Amino acid sequence: MTVHHFCTYFDHRYLPRGMVMLESLHAHCPQAHIHVLCLSEQCYAALGTLAYPYVSLLRLADLEAADPQLAATKNTRSLVEYYFTITPCLPWHLLTRDDAIKEITYLDADMMFFSSPEPIFEEAAGASVIITPHRFSKNLKDRECYGLYNVSWLTFTKTSDGLECLNWYRDACLAWCNDKLEKDRFADQKYLNIFPQRFHRVHIMECRGGGVAPWNLADVTIEWRRSGPHINGSKIIFYHAHGFKHIFGPIFSSGLYEYKTSISSKGIYLLLKKYAQALHITEKQKEDILKWKKDTVIRHNDKSSTYAIAFKILQEYRKKTLIFI
Repeated sequence: MTVHHFCTYFDHRYLPRGMVMLESLHAHCPQAHIHVLCLSEQCYAALGTLAYPYVSLLRLADLEAADPQLAATKNTRSLVEYYFTITPCLPWHLLTRDDAIKEITYLDADMMFFSSPEPIFEEAAGASVIITPHRFSKNLKDRECYGLYNVSWLTFTKTSDGLECLNWYRDACLAWCNDKLEKDRFADQKYLNIFPQRFHRVHIMECRGGGVAPWNLADVTIEWRRSGPHINGSKIIFYHAHGFKHIFGPIFSSGLYEYKTSISSKGIYLLLKKYAQALHITEKQKEDILKWKKDTVIRHNDKSSTYAIAFKILQEYRKKTLIFI
């Protein structure tokens, strides 16, 4: 059985989301081995306590020591821009330093797998790079200025073509990775526009079940079958829960509001509720492991905070973007 190597990064604040991704990927792809870059010592400690047998941990300090070019950018950009810079540096580090890794797939941490990712690898047989199209809904075509592709899933193989592309991507992000929209670049994302034209054997993910996200839910049909959720008849592989937030108690924001989309069907609601339920469980686990009570937006005797959260709930309720568990 082929072992698929994946990598991701997150800190203790993002730990519950990362746990949902790790556990769901393992459930649907037992042969996956996931390399996690821990962006905080609390995250490293928590994942050490969880001791997932299919996960290898890497401290941020160790990556910086091994990649001084990355470390040199730390004081020249904001924290989020530094994290964007890490996106190509992490798979580059793993692919070039570990002889056992012949292929590495970077994943965003805020995702949940609903079925095996094997169809993605099968359709891309012979490719050196795999990228994920945004597939923006018709009412969001103006968002293409931020990039035709999303960094949620990026695969690079240890081939001349794969390494050439990854090396170029890393160099580009080391030189410039600002959280600022320009004509030909935006953070770590818009560089992907160049991949299909500049490099050989770049595969654009065709599988409709991959890359399901808030920005492409408006024009589709989501339905649940015995085998799980389907989008336009295709089995959903992973959902990218960008913008998903736990507001308070049993109430979650789906993140659809930002993308002019609402929960327009039972299928969409059940898909998002599944993620909310999984996130709720991992948030409790985080509290138990770190002895850290989840920060809440409503603080004792804080009327302004109470009013703000009440307004947000009302606003999203009217827009049909809330999830209740």
